[in-house]
Parts: sequence; structure tokens; C-alpha cells
Amino acid sequence: MDNIKIAVIILIFPMILSAGIFTIPYVSDYSNNLITEAAALQSGRWLWGHIISALAFGWAIIVAHYITQYLYYNEQNRIGTVSLYLTAAGGVLMAIGLGADGIGPVAVINGGAAAAVFFEGSGMMITAIFMAGIILFGFGLINQITGLRHTGLIPDVLAFVLIVCAILFMGFASLPSSMGLYCIAYLSVLTYGCLSVLFCLSAK
Repeated sequence: MDNIKIAVIILIFPMILSAGIFTIPYVSDYSNNLITEAAALQSGRWLWGHIISALAFGWAIIVAHYITQYLYYNEQNRIGTVSLYLTAAGGVLMAIGLGADGIGPVAVINGGAAAAVFFEGSGMMITAIFMAGIILFGFGLINQITGLRHTGLIPDVLAFVLIVCAILFMGFASLPSSMGLYCIAYLSVLTYGCLSVLFCLSAK
């Protein structure tokens, strides 16, 4: 397999995700609708930050596909299939949640109402989508790491470190502020950047 190609495809995900997350205006407390509304008033950054982040999770499904093909090639069929299903489901939910959270408030503001109307009406549903998405995505990532360890691509100690990063990736999503998102961006760069380097090093 072309491991350099896989490495490049993997690296694109954290780059797009970080670009999206750092475009979204800073929110100190997402549970406070007035604070969140003030950030949403920066409609350009709010909309495009969420859209770019949603596209990143769409790209993550492509990443999962290529990692799964690598796992299949190395006879890790079962864990490859499980990881693909989990990551794809999680990626779709994250893309839906981010897209709705980006478009909804801006549409409400452009309609002449306060963005808080959107947050009050859909806050619990969007939060549930985010939490389900990040959990599924995180467990998909853990399965990918485990499968890649079985192929010998990832050393045992590094695999443990990356699994901890994946768990933290899920945990920081529960922080109700932009700091949680920033930590997710940093962890995505660390985790997927490391996977990209490992694929490069394994290229023949």
C-alpha cells in the first residue's frame, strides 16, 4: 500500500479541524446562552468555523476508510470494520451537530430574532448529538490505534499514549467552553500527526 499517501490523507484532518476550531469565536461558557449569543453575532467567523470543523469530520471518514484498508491488508479485518463503522457514525453525527450549530444561530439572527432563541430551543438536542458523535468517533479512533498496534505500525508504549490521547479527546468535548475545543484541536494534531509520521516511516 502507498503509506505516504495514507500519511498525507491522515494529516489533512487535524489541519482542517484546527483551522475550523480556531476560526470559531471564543466562548467562555457554552451553557450561558447570552455569552454564546455574543459569539454568534460574529456571524462570519461563527458560521465558517463550524462549517470547516464539520468538513473536517467528513474528511475523518475518508481517513478511517484508508486506515481500514491498511488494516484489511494486514489481516486485521474485524477490528478494521468495527473502527470504520464507529468512526463513520461518529463523524457523521459531529458533522451534523457542527453544521446545525453553525447555520442555526446565524439563520435566526438574519431572520431578526436573537440567537438565544435557537440555543434555548435546540441546545439539549445539539449537545446530545455532539456527545454521541464524539464518543463513537473516539472509540473508533481507539480501535484504529489498537489495530495498527497489532500490525506492528505503532509500538506498544506509543499505542498506550495515543489511546490516552483518544480518551482525552472524548473527555475535553464535555468542557462547556472554547478551551475544550482548543484541547481537542491540539490532541487531534498530536494523535493524527503521530499516526501520519508513523505511516511515513513505514513506507517502503
